[in-house]
Amino acid sequence: MKLSNLKIGTQLKIGFGIIILLIIFLGIISWQQTDKIALQANEIYEHPFKVRQALGELKTDIMAMRLEFRNFLLAQTDQERQAAILNSDVHQADAEKQFQILSERYLGPPSDIENAQVAFNRWVQVRLGNRETGKAGNIPEALARLEKTGDIGTEREQLLNYVRIIDDFAKSKANDLLFRATKLKNILNRQLEFLVIGILGLSILIIYFLNRNIRRPVVELARVTNLFREGKLDIRSKYKSSNEFGQLSTSFNHMAKTIEAEMTLNNQAAKLAGVMLSEDDAHKFSHALLSSLLEHTHSQMGAVYFLNEDKTVFEHFECVGMDQGGCKPFSAIHFEGEFGTALSTQKIQHITSIPEDSRFSFHTVSGKFIPREILTIPIVSGNETVAVLSLMSIKNFSKNSIRLIHSIWGMLNARMDGILTYRKLKDFSLQLSRQNTELETQRQELHILNKELTHRSEIVSAANSELEAQKRELSAQASELTEQNVELEMQKKQLDESNRLKTSFLSNMSHELRTPLNSVIALSGVLNRRLSGKVPEEEYSYLDVIERNGKQLLSLINDILDLSRIEAGREEVEINRFNVRELINEVVEMIDPQAKQKNIVLRYTSGTDLTPIKSDYVKCRHILQNIVVNAVKFTEEGSVEIIAEEVGHSIRITVSDTGIGIDQEHIHQIFDEFRQADGSSSRKYGGTGLGLAIAKKYTELLGGSIEVESKHGKGSKFILSLPLQYIAIQENIENYVDQLKTTKSVNNGEIKTTGKTILLVEDNEAIVVQMKDILLQEGYHIMVAHNGNEALKQIEQQIPDAMILDLMMPEVDGFEVLKRIRNEEKTDHLPVIILTAKYVTKQELAFLKNNGIHQLIQKGDINKDQLLSTVARMMFPDSVPVNTPIVNPAKLPVTGTPLVLVVEDNPDNMITIKALLDGKCQIIEAEDGQAGVEQAIKHQPHLILMDIALPGMNGIEALNEIRKEEKLEMVPIIAVSASAMKGDREDFIALGFDGYISKPIDNVLFEKTIEEFLN
Repeated sequence: MKLSNLKIGTQLKIGFGIIILLIIFLGIISWQQTDKIALQANEIYEHPFKVRQALGELKTDIMAMRLEFRNFLLAQTDQERQAAILNSDVHQADAEKQFQILSERYLGPPSDIENAQVAFNRWVQVRLGNRETGKAGNIPEALARLEKTGDIGTEREQLLNYVRIIDDFAKSKANDLLFRATKLKNILNRQLEFLVIGILGLSILIIYFLNRNIRRPVVELARVTNLFREGKLDIRSKYKSSNEFGQLSTSFNHMAKTIEAEMTLNNQAAKLAGVMLSEDDAHKFSHALLSSLLEHTHSQMGAVYFLNEDKTVFEHFECVGMDQGGCKPFSAIHFEGEFGTALSTQKIQHITSIPEDSRFSFHTVSGKFIPREILTIPIVSGNETVAVLSLMSIKNFSKNSIRLIHSIWGMLNARMDGILTYRKLKDFSLQLSRQNTELETQRQELHILNKELTHRSEIVSAANSELEAQKRELSAQASELTEQNVELEMQKKQLDESNRLKTSFLSNMSHELRTPLNSVIALSGVLNRRLSGKVPEEEYSYLDVIERNGKQLLSLINDILDLSRIEAGREEVEINRFNVRELINEVVEMIDPQAKQKNIVLRYTSGTDLTPIKSDYVKCRHILQNIVVNAVKFTEEGSVEIIAEEVGHSIRITVSDTGIGIDQEHIHQIFDEFRQADGSSSRKYGGTGLGLAIAKKYTELLGGSIEVESKHGKGSKFILSLPLQYIAIQENIENYVDQLKTTKSVNNGEIKTTGKTILLVEDNEAIVVQMKDILLQEGYHIMVAHNGNEALKQIEQQIPDAMILDLMMPEVDGFEVLKRIRNEEKTDHLPVIILTAKYVTKQELAFLKNNGIHQLIQKGDINKDQLLSTVARMMFPDSVPVNTPIVNPAKLPVTGTPLVLVVEDNPDNMITIKALLDGKCQIIEAEDGQAGVEQAIKHQPHLILMDIALPGMNGIEALNEIRKEEKLEMVPIIAVSASAMKGDREDFIALGFDGYISKPIDNVLFEKTIEEFLN
């Protein structure tokens, strides 16, 4: 990064910051130098000076002690002698103090101090002896000893000698320290000079750099500003940087560019205004305007369209650069195509990404070009679009071109309105002239017309008589239709009652059969575990026979229920994506033990990698399992081979066996319920004949097919085809009918129906009149087709917004029309309402549902409000289904042995459940709902197993009573029922149960469920 690109504030901060840091650095250096000088001075003071001072005091003390001793010898009185001794002792003490200072401060050899100390002590001792001599009165001897030749004098001179040695060293040391201080001063002065010069030079460089970085852009901006002020609008600043001056330069350039663009825009607008004001004739005006607009916007094509007198179509008026094929009229009612948005919003539209099939093309000698962008300019007069002006370019429109169009739009609207008004006045004037000429001719023709009117009135009278007869015929047809509808309604009620009774019978049969099976299977499993190794092997094997046959009986009941659900249309499809290879492997692993038991080979061969299939995994497994089990069952030797391959948009699974085969006359029977090829009482192979029937129905439910190839004695080949992509149907047919017939009120006041087109396909004129009368009042535009062929032709010309379709029509019926429009991509999502008087079979209703009809209405049930509500919901959907989140049941923390309340009125079932829970839980029993509620309140168990069919208070009522108790709100309650119809589990969960266990009880599933709720 260049320093000049930094912001000015940052540059100033850095520059002045460096200078301040240099000043601080200079201060630190000066402080350090001053500190060094202070240390040098302190060293001189603490050592040579203090030592010399102490030596001076020591010499003074020695001289004073010598003088006081003389005074002692010369004293006349004892008082004078005592005073002399006292003064001598004071000086002696001070001398010892000075020796202490010398020993601390002296920098020379310590022996010098020690020698002087020893000499001082000897001198003091000798003086003490001489003092005694003086006290004895021997004054001359004492004085003689004081002389240089005396012993005291000798000791004194030796002491002074040692003192001189110390003094000489101190002088020498002082001189040395002085020299060093002088040298340090000179060094520090030179360093300070260099630092000051360096800091000053660096500061000058920083100031120069800052001055240059600030002054240069200011000069450049001032120069450019002056030139721009003088009229050079294309002048731009060349200074580029990331700092404030760079931003200012960029802003100036943008401002200059904007001003230049505005000036150019104003000049272009002025030129266009001159062009618009120069012509009054519509053709000359349009041609001149288009030519000028093409020049200023750099377009290659332009066109003007005027609204026709009927206000239904915009007709081509003038074009430049376009071929005549592109100058087609377009609808003013249906806002479609390139101009649709401009017409609906009455605003200028800029369209990009033009499709290849656009009506516009630019022809040159080198070929045809499709425009890249289109500018559509609506000409608005009041609240109505009266003209459309379109500009097309094979390049992108510039922003200035788009701004130019927006700037002249208001003036263009006003001028174009004036041109159109002038044109209308001119046409009106010519029309008046022609009408004046024609009036005379018409007057002459009136006489002839009067004669013709007399003749026509006679014809109208005859026509009225014929219409009256048709009216009576329509009334008779309406009465007949009403009777048919009443009869159909009665048949429907009888069918609903039959289905209800059938469902009730199956539910009761399921309960009555599965209840004893519950005890047989569950208790045989319990005995199987408990008696292992405790009874003879042969007797122990009886339990396996009991359990196996119980499960076979349960499988038979389940097959019957599956078949009943399919026939009742209540079988649900759960769609998921899975791998076919894994599905086949699972089936092979399941059935392989049976094949090995019969010493036949079960093989699976897969082709290339198979595309994952989107279908119902469980039902696909059920289908394949039934087919393979059937093949193994009827094969005594040889093999059963499974081959899977992808064919088109389907997966084809072929199951071939080397079994007994099927006679051709019996092949069509094998998929019938309770039928086998050999149905005699002496047949070799057992079974109910439901497996292949269920497989066939499941296959059809999933949109697939099963084919059979077989020869008696040579084996069979079952070919299963399933679509890769299953179109999910979430509700069964009966529920779908209920859904179609359920109406929901729609607030038509909030819906804008104007401009919406409905195609009514109906061959009965009375129904056409009735439907048009209802729908036209709401503002819908109605197109009528009297048969299927006519409907398909009208759809080819114009696709309506919705369609109301009759089913029974001559030639092409409604089923065929629906099939054809769903096979066309442009109409595959067209909303359709079916209007019919025929009885719709289950297969026909399934076809209608698969082809996505919105609703089915019986002709005799037409109600105006319901019809309008249905049409509005079809064309303006206003609701979205919301998925209800699944809430996991609460679980109570269990400490110690769990306490489980079992509410069951059947003693066998009670014994079964107790046997399954034995050793794992503490069990409380209740025989009916009331007792169950009382026991729950009394014992507050960790879990409640609730039967549904109970005497007195049933299980659901008991559940509601228990939930009323606050202390039992969190206790999980599991429904235990022999009801096994599809959806029972969801029904019980919806009623408030936390879980569901079906009878007969599966030991593993039962234990898993109990463990889940008891943590």
